Amino acid sequence: MDPYKVLGISPTASNDEIKRAYKNILEEYSLGNSSIDTRPLAEDVIKDANMAYDILTNGAVYKEIRSYIDSNNIAIAESKLNLLDLKNSAEWNYLMGFVYFKKGWFDIGVQHIVKSIELDPGNKEYEDTLTTLRNRSGDIINYYKQNNYQNPQQPNQGNQPQQNNMNMCGGGNNMGGGMC
Repeated sequence: MDPYKVLGISPTASNDEIKRAYKNILEEYSLGNSSIDTRPLAEDVIKDANMAYDILTNGAVYKEIRSYIDSNNIAIAESKLNLLDLKNSAEWNYLMGFVYFKKGWFDIGVQHIVKSIELDPGNKEYEDTLTTLRNRSGDIINYYKQNNYQNPQQPNQGNQPQQNNMNMCGGGNNMGGGMC
């Protein structure tokens, strides 16, 4: 998806132009203004506009968070994601999935990766990550069992999980070349 094309603006558009284009689309396609026949189209247009706006306004922050995750600065990445608090953003969910995974909370991490795919179904990076996780799930589960990692929804019985140095896509820190 080209966010500039979705919003009908040029790549040199200012932040004000991005906001104005986004608001215009929301006003034009708001569900209260559309007939029953065009409602599914309006929902798709609004969904795409939301995603395009998120990418253009938060892209630099997401890139920064990815670099924190790649360098195992999980606490900083998580705090930046929590400040954004964009639970309906595909990229936010994808990155939060990595944060949870790096903390040893596999189930919640996978839930966020799945949510990112639901929000952006055609995103190859998200789909490839989920496929890799499914293919490696046996190895990953055994790794966590051997290192006493626990699910955060279960009571902690001893040591709190430490940050792990497994990469979701490749195994160790230097395997897989970063996030995927």
